[in-house]
Amino acid sequence: MSFFKELKEDIVQSVNELGESFEESVVDTDIEKSGALEQEVQEEMDSLLKDEGLLLDVPVADEVPVDEPPAEIEEADAEIREEDVSGGESNEAVEEEETDPLKMLEEQQMNEEEQEVSEKMDENMTKDPMEVDMPAMPGMEDPSSEPEMYNSEETTVITKGTTISGGIRSDTSLIVKGVIEGDVECQGKLTVTGRVAGNSTASEIYVNTPRMNGNLVSKGSVKVDVGTVVIGNVSGASVVVAGAVKGDIDVNGPIILDSTAVVQGSIIGKSIQINSGAVVDGRCSLQYADVDLDSFFE
Repeated sequence: MSFFKELKEDIVQSVNELGESFEESVVDTDIEKSGALEQEVQEEMDSLLKDEGLLLDVPVADEVPVDEPPAEIEEADAEIREEDVSGGESNEAVEEEETDPLKMLEEQQMNEEEQEVSEKMDENMTKDPMEVDMPAMPGMEDPSSEPEMYNSEETTVITKGTTISGGIRSDTSLIVKGVIEGDVECQGKLTVTGRVAGNSTASEIYVNTPRMNGNLVSKGSVKVDVGTVVIGNVSGASVVVAGAVKGDIDVNGPIILDSTAVVQGSIIGKSIQINSGAVVDGRCSLQYADVDLDSFFE
């Protein structure tokens, strides 16, 4: 055993010496030269072992055989590769669909419509419930297209037997069947069949009551029905008198005095129509007429 040990040490030492001698050349040469050097060293070691009678004729494999994978694994790998190929094709198809300009335009229009609906809903959420814009239904008329006097606004009614001491103001039309001791102002039409002791202002005035004390001021027409006595001045866009008025009538528009009319006061208008039977005690003037009267008498 000591002989083999000494022989082994001698071989190792020889290999180390040979390795040191060829170290610089191995570093500077490529893989093929280093392989040739190893082969030369191996042949020298074999020759030494043969001289000593210790080398056995055992074939040495150049490469360690690697176990080949089972057939099942190869089939599974083939299927996975096929799935990858098919998946790639589908991905390419999806990319082609996504890049279709017509489809992209349709999606953009849909997104814009959804955004518009969402903004409209958000705007309605911030509004007062009574101010929310409702879509027009078929057969439904637009209230804004109707005349102001026939608007769908609410009407305030002062019922018969009710007395109000003080003025009253309304944003809607007003019907007075009771008694109001004070001034009346409303944004809509004022209809008086009761009694008002005060000035009245409205967009349109209709009076049918035995007696009314106060001025009548209207943005539209003023109608004094037969049997009605008004103590006060009257002004508006147009006036029709079938009852009695004690006061001045000043209208930048037409004035009609019916056959039952009685007027005590000055009348100034753009045109004046006095029917047969009407009584006028005062001065009449067409101050607002388009005709220059002075030019006729020059």
